[in-house]
Amino acid sequence: MPGSLEGKVAIVTGAGQGIGAVYARHLAECGAVAVLADIDDAAATAQSKAIAADGLRAWAAGVDIADPDRCTALVDDVVAREGRIDILVNNAAIYQDVRSTLAEDIDVDVWRRIVDVNINGMFFMCRAAIPHMKREGAGVIVNQTSGSIFVAPPGMAHYVTTKAAAIPLTKVLARELGPFGVRVNAIAPGLTDTPATHAVTSDAVIAMSIAGIALGRLATPDDLCGTLEFLCSDAAAFVTGQTIAVNGGSHMLP
Repeated sequence: MPGSLEGKVAIVTGAGQGIGAVYARHLAECGAVAVLADIDDAAATAQSKAIAADGLRAWAAGVDIADPDRCTALVDDVVAREGRIDILVNNAAIYQDVRSTLAEDIDVDVWRRIVDVNINGMFFMCRAAIPHMKREGAGVIVNQTSGSIFVAPPGMAHYVTTKAAAIPLTKVLARELGPFGVRVNAIAPGLTDTPATHAVTSDAVIAMSIAGIALGRLATPDDLCGTLEFLCSDAAAFVTGQTIAVNGGSHMLP
């Protein structure tokens, strides 16, 4: 809803393309200042300019979230420019370039890079933002996990392991930060119709997946935005430590 996040300052990582770019635009449409963070500075800049061209507030920042010092510098820069950070959306992950590989054949350097970005980077961004949120006595962190953790597809041990690790991280941070008014939750999207999905998943697997989705189609990035907005808004003031699956009914959790 327009204005539901008016005056908030939000960082979205991995916002140069795909789901992250849609998330950033949606938060800006809700009234937030959207800071689009991405290792591809040019892509983030292009997205932020497109958002700003529509009269919304957005700007871009280049960052490799696998570098803890750069994460801290990014958050400090946002606070210096905007005066605060209210929302952190940890969306960035290596996905499009992940190749299905049996566990014993995964290259060690590939494993380490995926771990560095997908879970270490998430932790480094949280670690950088937490002191600022604690000082404000408020804040929201939303960690992006994946519906693949409920399926455990063979050949994806590197990706699935890192995405699964986001859930206990979310729960521990929710416990630690609750007394300071900071909420931490996670979104687990189902298979989502993005170029990255089509780069990683064959048409046959996509068709088979759709057959098992109660709503009969893949998610779109827009389908995820309502949950993101809810978690970032005061409507979710008593929601923390939760993982919300947005998957069209492909996996129905107890």
